[in-house]
Amino acid sequence: MESNYKVGIVGCGKIFNRHYEAIQFNENYELVAICDVDVSKKDQYSNLSVPFYENYHDMIDNEDVNLVVIATPNSLHFDQALYAITNGCDVLIEKPVGLSSYDCVVLSYEAEKNNQRAYCVLQVRLNPVIRFLKSLVKDKVIGEMRGVSLVQRWQRPNEYFDDWRGTPNVGGGILHECGIHYLDIMCDIFGKPNVKYSTTYNTKHKGRAIEDTVYAILNYGQYGGTLEVNISSEPKNIECTMSVLTDKGYIKLGGKALEKITDYEFSDDNINKLVSESIQTFTDTKTPNSYVKYSGSCPNHPELYRNIEDFDILKSYEVLCLIEEIYRRCGKKY
Repeated sequence: MESNYKVGIVGCGKIFNRHYEAIQFNENYELVAICDVDVSKKDQYSNLSVPFYENYHDMIDNEDVNLVVIATPNSLHFDQALYAITNGCDVLIEKPVGLSSYDCVVLSYEAEKNNQRAYCVLQVRLNPVIRFLKSLVKDKVIGEMRGVSLVQRWQRPNEYFDDWRGTPNVGGGILHECGIHYLDIMCDIFGKPNVKYSTTYNTKHKGRAIEDTVYAILNYGQYGGTLEVNISSEPKNIECTMSVLTDKGYIKLGGKALEKITDYEFSDDNINKLVSESIQTFTDTKTPNSYVKYSGSCPNHPELYRNIEDFDILKSYEVLCLIEEIYRRCGKKY
């Protein structure tokens, strides 16, 4: 079977192997070229037997590519995606789409105008427990909402900000780089809240231009919420948890990347039975991405490639708006 997507990957950094794995697991995709400004990557990935480019313009112009995967530093995403879209390619952009919510709007418009599609990688949505919780909330199975809180306590080594991540106008803040997956889940399940208050700290990565801790108080209208995104935990990632309170009880998601239901109790035994029985079906939990000295989000990239149509770029708009509002409330801008 001939693949529908001829893929060119721009950026051969830490997340490259996840995209290569996803392409190998899906017969509808074929890797035809790779690109990176670091010429040493050519030898590193010579075993792939595909052309290597230093300039993404040259790759798109000279190869039979119709899907460009963009896995470069965050501030580069918009220009690279726009060039691909206006030169006959769909795009799949690693999170975030860009450092501005407006980037989503422009790229979506340009994709439609050029009869192309644009997608963003926010793969934690594919965790089975996330889908289950979303259905419980949407159908009001667990009652009326009373509150939601997110706690993300991760470890990042001091050298984490030594590369482009330490430059504010290139990497953005820790909400762009670390927290976005879980803020996206809050927006996807509960809708985008207003931000009542937010603040940031540098408790470990002192003297850096990027914060290592963010707190915020959220307003969903009839109820409130809180969030903590923290990359100063020691000596490793401690938790990523989401607690949901309703008039009938509570449910708490946890694990390393919101892949487990860790606690629940409701006044209605039918709800308890439903949750208990559903937990038994959540056997396909993934080990978070490993980057030697630290770990990240669940590697659902193969599943995302199979369900790429569900990741339209406009679905990334609300989470970028939320990130912008959190930073604006505490006087920061990326």
